Amino acid sequence: MAVQSARPGFPGTQFHVAGHDLQLVHLPQDRLNAILQLIALAQKSVQMFFYMFGGDETGREVRDALIDAAHRGVEVQLIIDSFGSTQVSDRFFDPLIKAGGDYHCFSTRKGLGYLIRNHQKMLIVDGAHALVGGFNITDQYFGRAGDDSWEDLGMIVTGPQAQRLSDYFEEMARASNNGKVRYRQIRAIIQKWRPGIGQVQWLLGGPTNRISPWALTFKRSLDTGKRFDIVSAYFSPSQTILRRLAKTAKRNKGSRLIMAGKTDNGATIAAARVLYRYLMRRRTRIFEFQPRPLHMKLMVIDDTVYIGSANLDVRSMFINLEIMVRIKDAGLALHMRQMIDEMVSQSEEQTRILLKARDSWWSRFKAGLAYFLVNSVDYTIGRRIKFGLIRNK
Repeated sequence: MAVQSARPGFPGTQFHVAGHDLQLVHLPQDRLNAILQLIALAQKSVQMFFYMFGGDETGREVRDALIDAAHRGVEVQLIIDSFGSTQVSDRFFDPLIKAGGDYHCFSTRKGLGYLIRNHQKMLIVDGAHALVGGFNITDQYFGRAGDDSWEDLGMIVTGPQAQRLSDYFEEMARASNNGKVRYRQIRAIIQKWRPGIGQVQWLLGGPTNRISPWALTFKRSLDTGKRFDIVSAYFSPSQTILRRLAKTAKRNKGSRLIMAGKTDNGATIAAARVLYRYLMRRRTRIFEFQPRPLHMKLMVIDDTVYIGSANLDVRSMFINLEIMVRIKDAGLALHMRQMIDEMVSQSEEQTRILLKARDSWWSRFKAGLAYFLVNSVDYTIGRRIKFGLIRNK
């Protein structure tokens, strides 16, 4: 049973589960403070692996914290995805290298490496503390972009499982050294990974020629689950997952999905809306979050909580490198559902009337195109196309 801990240090809501201290970081400033405090805490090592790293105020603040750690004699390793981090140059990290840190990009734009995105977001300190979540390192993820700031979530895991993630980082660093992605080596790392049998587990995703390990575990949870409450910024899952969501919803009409009502990528909303009617006919309640763009990846099935980088879409389930922490605990699951209750109060429930108002041959064509772009090409392609979404009234 999760017990809220009074242990000071990290921001956010704190729990203790199966020998692990867990800190849930939800508010934008809490998430940024968690990153900076973890780096400041480091005595031996900092391992950081992010999809997107910007050259803005947040990027400079985090980079400078890494530089300070390197000057203290801490071994600093930073990997970013070259496709996701197009707005920052290698020169931005020259001061980190000069301070003794190690930095390289994951993936090149040639060969098989082009297909793979390091969509993971993780920070591991001293093999003792590990932070994972959905957010990247730019102003937009920490409340510094006004109304365009993302709603997101992270979890700090302190305990035995942190060292396992540190070991995984080292393997991925070797498999992508100097930006030369070794596809077969990466696939072997994902295939051999075992999450363990405890209440706190790391689930990985990546190119394995079949559904990713994290998604397979999620699918099995749906097979036996009685109820789900899911927040998914990008929702266009495989037919296998879609059918299981529908079956679970039919078993309990209280199952809920919260989708994005606002985003910087209209294709992702259009792709999700293609599936609303199917799910609603099977008793799924669907909401679109209204206050700000949604980027969160949170899944609660009965007493099991999933938090991390993976979306419920085909890329996250089959192609992208992803990291999810799976925590089985009734108290934590209850707390997350209460947070989802608050998000529901800020969302607009989707109804047949709303679906009918949006329905036309042109909207169906655009939605089908969006579904293809999001799942088969890349998010960034869809971001360049104006889908002219009809806003709910």
